[in-house]
Amino acid sequence: MMDFERKVRMLSRSINVVYYIIYLLTIIAVVTIFFLSYGNVKLVEIDPLSTVGTTISTIYMIYLLISIPAALFLFHKQTLKLRNEKDEYIKFQKYKKASYIRLWIIGIALIIGIILVYVLYSQSMIFTAAIAAIALYFCKPSPAKIIKELGLDDDEPKITGKKYV
Repeated sequence: MMDFERKVRMLSRSINVVYYIIYLLTIIAVVTIFFLSYGNVKLVEIDPLSTVGTTISTIYMIYLLISIPAALFLFHKQTLKLRNEKDEYIKFQKYKKASYIRLWIIGIALIIGIILVYVLYSQSMIFTAAIAAIALYFCKPSPAKIIKELGLDDDEPKITGKKYV
């Protein structure tokens, strides 16, 4: 029982590292943008109503609208497949890989959104970046979430080491 709980906690921690790295990169982008704005440094400024600005906004919004549901759906589909995996090591490794992919797809959307707030100076980009941040928040791993998603709570009597009579 303790070994199983330890493995799930370690898996959760390893995924949490990537989760917090993404937020750290986001904070670095925000702080960099703040100092660039505060110092009146304009590296690239695109009018959000220009053809280029509209095209960039549209491409980003399409990416956001496709990537978030796709990442969440494909992750869910993968966890359903992993429920049937008998080898615990393979199950945890595939879950970790799928979690990393889901986090990075949504995290990249968040970071790009933050950068576009500066480049386009558009309020709509703030809202789209907020959507990505909220989606990323719902991807935050926890041991209880991992157990539920992998269906390990169904196997509890086998895993706890209770003897069968």
